[in-house]
Amino acid sequence: MKLTLDEINHILFLSQVATDNNRLHMLREIIQCLVYIVKARGEIEVPDEVGAHVREIIARIEGELREDTERLREIHRNLDQFGRRSPFG
Repeated sequence: MKLTLDEINHILFLSQVATDNNRLHMLREIIQCLVYIVKARGEIEVPDEVGAHVREIIARIEGELREDTERLREIHRNLDQFGRRSPFG
């Protein structure tokens, strides 16, 4: 099955509407559609500005995920330390 450029543009339009209205459940489904499209395509040509913006977004997401992972590790370390001590002395 081939998707037309109009259909792809409509998906992008829907993603903007879902974003503007904070509809997270819709965004998950839209992302899944975009993942299918990208996987089917393999690679796409984008303008340099778009490529740079995508790289910035990816770097920001990776940084945030690393911070979350470090916070979770810290929480686990603290819980492990608490678990080793008797809470009643």
